[in-house]
Amino acid sequence: MIRPHRVIALASVALLALGAPPAAAVEYRLQVASVLDEAFTSYLKRGEINDGATGPGLERLEASLDSGAFPKAVLLYDRHPQPAPESMARAYGGVPVRADVTTGGDGNERWDEARWQGAPGERTVWVVRCQSRRPGYLYRLAIRGRGPIRHFLPYGATSGSYKLPVVRMPVDYLFAHQEDADFWGKRIDPVLDLTAGVAVIAAARGGIDADEAYIIVTHGAEPATYKAVFGWRERYNEQESPGRRFLRLRLR
Repeated sequence: MIRPHRVIALASVALLALGAPPAAAVEYRLQVASVLDEAFTSYLKRGEINDGATGPGLERLEASLDSGAFPKAVLLYDRHPQPAPESMARAYGGVPVRADVTTGGDGNERWDEARWQGAPGERTVWVVRCQSRRPGYLYRLAIRGRGPIRHFLPYGATSGSYKLPVVRMPVDYLFAHQEDADFWGKRIDPVLDLTAGVAVIAAARGGIDADEAYIIVTHGAEPATYKAVFGWRERYNEQESPGRRFLRLRLR
């Protein structure tokens, strides 16, 4: 038999739980800059060209974007981060999010910046999609989450072999399996390293269409700013050869 005072105590606990306010949301930021690859590499010091490298050149690149000293002429204004649609966010183990996104290029602003409210431990997905085709090859990038900014070249990874913070995967492959129930657990999580709180999938396209970038962010316990700098090149079949009155494409 349950004693009356225990019933009252249990009821009080239940009422407190029902009336307890939800955990306070935390503000997160994602800053993204798309630049010509030649401008990106001009900041790199010896040794920083290596995969996973960090150093003063990368720090200077980040600082120049922060301060507005980075030249506007080599920014790419046709590709900006946007929250992934709900179906895509769910497929990547994330949650849909509403964000305020401002684009760089005005005044001293160089970063595209997304701000949103979220809960620690959640995952959000962001898409950088080009409005034009050129330059269409996402060749290198630098990301910063927890820890210093680091340089990466997107490589392919065999599922289960090792994890990388930046991986290259065919966009057709991703679209073909995105609706699979085990898409994240079977195809993405085994190869993507989110230890730093941010990782990138370089979604590669063939032909003349531009690559896409999928940025995956895992929310930390405190407000944080995540950063990604993308270096874009022209593909071999986008390079123009000398000609008169018309443009010619150099093909293999």
